Amino acid sequence: MTHDSRYHPEWETVSRYVRELFNYHCARCDKDCRKTKNAQMVLQVHHIDENPANNAFENLIPLCASCHLKIEGEARLHAPYREQQLELFEDHTYMSRMKEMRENALAKFGSAVKPGVSVLDAETYETNAIEWEINESS
Repeated sequence: MTHDSRYHPEWETVSRYVRELFNYHCARCDKDCRKTKNAQMVLQVHHIDENPANNAFENLIPLCASCHLKIEGEARLHAPYREQQLELFEDHTYMSRMKEMRENALAKFGSAVKPGVSVLDAETYETNAIEWEINESS
């Protein structure tokens, strides 16, 4: 499979970091997606600003496939009006609701549950992830 140039070359590592940071929970529906066999519950990482080149951790949020599809559809439907109210987010704008959702999920499932991941800088995490991949495949 070829690499999509819109994404960070180490997207697999970046997205796994985000999923681990949130302890494999969907930030929207709170479901634990770690051991799911249901395709709709596979945990994916969404770019809040819809820009796959913006991989700042504050811009990344874990969503199960079902929630990701709903949010992507809603964001695209209202893309030119993303600061206005959207049906999915009731009394919030898309951006404010996504950031609030991310903060709430991180507080609920993040550092308190998995303190080791949240304190790692990106370079150390990447080194650990490479070691994990090597050990996982052997």
